[in-house]
Amino acid sequence: MSFVPLRLRSPALLSVVAVIVVVIAATACWDRWPGNGTGSMRTAHAPRHGSTARIERLLHDAEQLLLRSCMRRAGFDYHPVPGEPGTGERAFPYVLDDPAWAGRHGYGRDLQQRQRERARRDPNGAYFRSLSAPRRAQALLAANGPGPRGVSATLPTGGAVQRSDHGCVSDAQRRLYGDLKAWFQASTTVHAVDAMRRARVVADHRYARDLAVWAQCMRSAGHPYASPGQARAAALSGAEPRARETALALAEVRCAERSGLAGTARELDARHGAALRRQYRGAIAEKARLQTEALPRARAVVNGAGRP
Repeated sequence: MSFVPLRLRSPALLSVVAVIVVVIAATACWDRWPGNGTGSMRTAHAPRHGSTARIERLLHDAEQLLLRSCMRRAGFDYHPVPGEPGTGERAFPYVLDDPAWAGRHGYGRDLQQRQRERARRDPNGAYFRSLSAPRRAQALLAANGPGPRGVSATLPTGGAVQRSDHGCVSDAQRRLYGDLKAWFQASTTVHAVDAMRRARVVADHRYARDLAVWAQCMRSAGHPYASPGQARAAALSGAEPRARETALALAEVRCAERSGLAGTARELDARHGAALRRQYRGAIAEKARLQTEALPRARAVVNGAGRP
C-alpha cells in the first residue's frame, strides 16, 4: 500500500468492474514506501477550483504533517509530499476541450516530466532505499500496519475492500477525521461513484455518436485515431517533438467542438453526475461532514497550534 493509500490515479474507467479493480488496488497493496508520488484521496477528473481546492489542499497538507509526526514517533524519517498537479489525462477525462491548455501543455507531457523529476528527487524514496532490509520491513509496518485488516468499506457495486486500522496512514486519518471507519467508507464510496460517473458517460450512446463524428474530423485533419485516448497515447508514447504534440492536441480540441463531443461530454457528465449524487447522497454528505469537522484540526496541525 502506498503511504497515503487512496488516491485514484487512473484515467476514466470503462466499466464497473474496472472501478472495483482500481479501488482494490489502491487499498490492498502493502509493499510500498511513503512518498512514492501518491497523495491523499482526491477526485481524479477535472481540477478543483476556489474554496473546494483550498479545503482539499489544507486537508492534504495536514494529513501529510500527521504522517510525518507518526513516522518520527516510530523512529523513521518522512518528508511531506505535496499535492500533484493535474495532467491532461486527469483534467480532461473525455476529450481535450481547452485550446489555451492544449497550446500550453499539449497532452501534458511537460507536467508528467515534472512529476517524474519530482519522483527522482523524492527524499522519501532515497531514505527508504538507504535502510537495511530489516529496517525497511519495520518502516512499512509502521506506515501501513500489519496487513489489510481492521476497517472495511462496502463498494457501491458490491463486494468490499479492507485496510489496516493500525499504522501511520490510519493514525493520521483517524486524528484528522475522527472516525476512521466512517471516513474509509464514505471516501471509498465517493471515489467509486466518481469513476462510475465517467464510465456511464463513455458508455452513453450519445457520447458514442459524437465520438464517431470526432474520429472522422480527426481523420480529415490527418490524424487517424478512433478515440481521444488513442490520440493521447500516440502523442505521449514516443519522442514526438513538442510542436507535433501541441498540433495534435489543438486538432483534438477543434474536432471536439466541431463534432459536438465536448458539449455532449459536459452535458452527460453533469447529468450522470447528478443522478449518482442523488443515489449516493448519504455517502457524499457524510464525506463532506467529516471534511468540514476536520478543518479546525487541520488548521491547528498546519499552523503548528496542535501537537499530534
